[in-house]
Amino acid sequence: MRHGVILAGGGGTRLWPASRRDTPKQFLSLGTGEASLLAATAERLMPACGERLWVVTAASQVAQVKDALPTLAEKHIVAEPAARNTAAALGLAAVHLLHDDPNAIMAAIPSDQHIGNTEEFLRTIELAFTAAEEHDAIITVGIVPTRPETGYGYLKVGSTVAGNLRYIDSFVEKPNAETAAMYVATGDYLWNGGMFFTKAQRLLDEIRKHMPETGEGLDAIAKALGTNQAQKVCNDVYPSLPKVSIDYGVMERTTPVMTIGGDFGWNDVGSWAALADYRSADTNGNVTLGTVVTHDARNNIVVGDSGTIVALAGVSDLIVVQSGNGILVLPRERSQDVKSLVDALKAEGHEAFL
Repeated sequence: MRHGVILAGGGGTRLWPASRRDTPKQFLSLGTGEASLLAATAERLMPACGERLWVVTAASQVAQVKDALPTLAEKHIVAEPAARNTAAALGLAAVHLLHDDPNAIMAAIPSDQHIGNTEEFLRTIELAFTAAEEHDAIITVGIVPTRPETGYGYLKVGSTVAGNLRYIDSFVEKPNAETAAMYVATGDYLWNGGMFFTKAQRLLDEIRKHMPETGEGLDAIAKALGTNQAQKVCNDVYPSLPKVSIDYGVMERTTPVMTIGGDFGWNDVGSWAALADYRSADTNGNVTLGTVVTHDARNNIVVGDSGTIVALAGVSDLIVVQSGNGILVLPRERSQDVKSLVDALKAEGHEAFL
């Protein structure tokens, strides 16, 4: 049985001030035309997995998930008692899937991506599901690069398995501009889109092998499922698990790993600069969201809250965001610096604005 697992527990700090602890970016629309990024992700996955849709989220965000996805079965909301990164989160999801379906095939999909071509996305994940059923391997969906990009990790692809399915030779960290240009020119690299498909049992086996402490904790949680001690055991065990990403903890260590290249208008909405990839600019190159007035302003990205107005004159190549009690201004080329700004707010004691 095919199951879709949406990862929806992140904080989205690169989209401050709109994304905050109480309302991280997966619960925002950000001009995609959907109710929220999470709702759009669920809608895209439904044709592939039907009612076998699951969401892994922070315990503090369960109510928001229910509001965003009112038809989702409550037992399919898997709540993390503490943030332990994606390896533990997906392991916890696999434990729940196997309790429900011992033969579960799972698709792990981030909740905060924009997809421009849903039909092509569904065609690609159909291939990925089929590959996960036919091969004893973890299957990723890599993204065909459209430009040299320093903000993404890459997959170096190797020999062909069959059709569009290829082995992954290595996972590559975010490169500098020169290296990114080389990656794109060779045609042997895909962006790491953070999506993968595998038998749920295979994922747990790989976690046990490469992350034994996490595997032991997940086994304890699995043993308690279906009893009146299940939540207590999870609350006691889960917060002590190592905080490790699935890429570092499993994907970079297991073999074989295969990938299918996808070209479906993917955007991870990982910075304010990403708005320019799916929102049209005006005649002066300004990309706006909300009520914005510009005069002699060019190539800016400008976002304002409902009920407010943002006005720019005589400036170029800026990102200007007004949301709630926060205002952000920085050069467009430095959109990734927002995370550093959030770190600075924490360091200077401004937690109330996060």
